[in-house]
Amino acid sequence: MPVLRYVFTLNAVRELGRLAPDIARAREAASWDECLQGIREACTLSLGMEFDTLVCFDARSVVRLFAHAEQARILARLVDERARAFAERGLYQAALEDTVYAGQLLACSRQRFGVSRDAHAAETLARELHELPEPG
Repeated sequence: MPVLRYVFTLNAVRELGRLAPDIARAREAASWDECLQGIREACTLSLGMEFDTLVCFDARSVVRLFAHAEQARILARLVDERARAFAERGLYQAALEDTVYAGQLLACSRQRFGVSRDAHAAETLARELHELPEPG
């Protein structure tokens, strides 16, 4: 069973890596609807859960749904992408709220899974997910 979970998580990271450039392009092209749709699609395909539903709950409750620290990192990355999109549109309060929420997800992940497993999650994401191009 642990191997199956690992394969699922690795596939989730790869799926996010496949969709991340599309999200970044939509964000840079100022296509708000496409950007949000890309984030929602990435969440559904990589985590099997709806983005809008997950962000309605507090970070601790959401992290309890996950079996691996990588899943919390994926959601934190998607929330951070939405924060960047908000900031580029001048919606700074919403961007700040998303940035804080992403940080809370990571903190709760460290608390639940431990620092060593969370560090492994960061290494997995860095290895499997290409860095998004910085705007500008």
